[in-house]
Amino acid sequence: MDANGHKVPLARIMTVAEFHQRFGTQEACVEHLRKVRWGEGLERFVCPACGHTQGWWLGKRELVQCGDCRHQTSVTAGTVFHRVRSPLWKWFWAMYVLAQDKKGVGAIELAKQVGVSYTTGWLMLHKLRAAMRKRGDRYALRGLVEVDECYVGGEADDGTTGRGASGKTVVAVAVELRPDGRPGHIALEPVARVDARCLTKFAQKRIAPGSTLKTDGWSAYASVAQAGYKHRPRVTGSGKAAVEKFPWVHTFISNLKRMLLGTYHRVKPKHLDRYLAEFEYRANRRLREAGLFDRLLVAALDAKAVTYKELVGGDS
Repeated sequence: MDANGHKVPLARIMTVAEFHQRFGTQEACVEHLRKVRWGEGLERFVCPACGHTQGWWLGKRELVQCGDCRHQTSVTAGTVFHRVRSPLWKWFWAMYVLAQDKKGVGAIELAKQVGVSYTTGWLMLHKLRAAMRKRGDRYALRGLVEVDECYVGGEADDGTTGRGASGKTVVAVAVELRPDGRPGHIALEPVARVDARCLTKFAQKRIAPGSTLKTDGWSAYASVAQAGYKHRPRVTGSGKAAVEKFPWVHTFISNLKRMLLGTYHRVKPKHLDRYLAEFEYRANRRLREAGLFDRLLVAALDAKAVTYKELVGGDS
């Protein structure tokens, strides 16, 4: 309902046909980037060389030329798309499927869909995930916050999974609870250990001071609370009892594991944080699905590109 009591139609998710109609060519993608980044008439343009705020668009060269120093700036300069070799429509499609599919999309599948190599598809997705992480780090959970941890990845030689398996990575998980008991924003990050120092570092980065931490009886959380939080511990034991007392944090943990196992199968610890950022990004915008593509595009324009070397550090 709007302010006058009239029904407001729900925003509709862009269909595949509509996507291809809007962004099926390089020219259409460049024009859209220009408008989103600088406005219809370049009213948000600021020259990176001299700070002048007026320039003109050189359409054939896809550049803006500063009206003062004559410096020319590409519409993709300083963004995730900086110096990319693949056509922009392929990047737009990667954003579309990454934003709209709750299960995510693997590099092999994306590579097939847009006709690039596995390495290129992998790089595209991780650059976008890095932009998601930068966006997510801007927000802090507040109020009543469920906090717990889980273990993902890894498998022992005998096939053992769970906490006893080798190669497991600990993930700290926090879920903001609204007054009606429903979940608000979530935060997830890998931590080295389930101890007071690592959990405190996570809380100070992702949870606003003064918030109330709802945790299990693990002693480390008492130390975390001393960093400026109220504390509501509840001894849960394990299994069903823990799920009943902390329903939302376990719901998101379950959904996270389903995404990692179902879509990505094996995730190396060195890359896990970006997969967590992807899951967190979609989860925190789950009630605004129709705008996810547009939001991710803005995030990509706001983030600088990371290189393949920076991402893999020797392997992928």
